[in-house]
Amino acid sequence: MTLEKILVGDDQIYFARRNFPFIPNAEVEFVANPDELIRKALSGEYSTIVTDLNYTEHGEEGYRVLEALKDVSSRKILWTGNAYDQGVKDTGQSLGAEVLDKDEIGTLVGQVVNKAPLKQDGKVLIYVSGDGPIVKALEKTTGLFFDREQVAVSSNLKGELATGHYGLVIDTSTMMPGERRVHGTVAHDMKYITLNEVPRVVTVHKVGTVVADIAKIVEAYLNK
Repeated sequence: MTLEKILVGDDQIYFARRNFPFIPNAEVEFVANPDELIRKALSGEYSTIVTDLNYTEHGEEGYRVLEALKDVSSRKILWTGNAYDQGVKDTGQSLGAEVLDKDEIGTLVGQVVNKAPLKQDGKVLIYVSGDGPIVKALEKTTGLFFDREQVAVSSNLKGELATGHYGLVIDTSTMMPGERRVHGTVAHDMKYITLNEVPRVVTVHKVGTVVADIAKIVEAYLNK
């Protein structure tokens, strides 16, 4: 089996290393500045190139990276906290990149493992780790705001994704203490799920604001 080589550029290199989970049959290399990223990426050795947008406070060097790599056939991903800014999204896509938020690491895992495109539409799955009262509580709460035909709550990640119905997964496992808290259960389990299209995977982290955070994410997704 061919080893996937992934090159990640981010000035916050500790953050990047900490947030990338293990990806089977992949070697991930991290660099901290855009010039080194460009130099390495031009070698053609990498199947996926991930770049931050801002290596300095207002630099937007990620655009320069993408411009320099426009003739490189690798899959290119702009990984930024401003992914939901329409201007950032449009510019990144015009430069040949898919645009992901820093909290969407599970999306990247699914893309690399499945070599599949992002799903552009579909329902929303709110993933809860384990059955229990939190599932029923979230079902009741989200049912007050959203159509149950559009938004589902479930702990059966593999079964739900197998339907191919979901364009967005919200992972609530990152609210819980434990070794997977940083990147979430979904990012971990996406390595073992076969998909033809990869949904976006977003994480939520604060128990006290989880309902408001989920509502904001769902509303932005459904109204895009």
